[in-house]
Amino acid sequence: MFEEILIATDGSEHSLQAAKTGIDLPKLSGGRVTALYVVDPGVLSDVSHNIVDDVVEGMRRSMMKEAEKAMTFVEELAKAAGVPVEKKIVEGYPAEVILEISKGMDLVVVGSMGCTGLTRFLLGSVAEKVVRNSEVPVMVVQ
Repeated sequence: MFEEILIATDGSEHSLQAAKTGIDLPKLSGGRVTALYVVDPGVLSDVSHNIVDDVVEGMRRSMMKEAEKAMTFVEELAKAAGVPVEKKIVEGYPAEVILEISKGMDLVVVGSMGCTGLTRFLLGSVAEKVVRNSEVPVMVVQ
């Protein structure tokens, strides 16, 4: 069964649904969860050319607060279900970081679309990259 499950979240509605689904699996099998939030530096670099450094730093702090909020949500779900959870907040390009951290996991759980609203047909761009390139099974939750 699934002993080590990676739940990638960005705080979006779809990723919070994915977290709820992802927590149920190790609850049944006695496994554990790693909750991952990736702070995308691309969001900051896109605007940093036109905005002063103080504003960019304010955006970074805001993104970190959103990361903590999303991690707290997953942590509370896991605690209520009696599932051990490890929280990771990492800066990097989301699909790349998810794929790297998922090595050695039994399953990756992601939402179908993230906060940005950028979509590619039916899947968000991060979910699509993870599905196409993952070495482990991926569960996409809508």
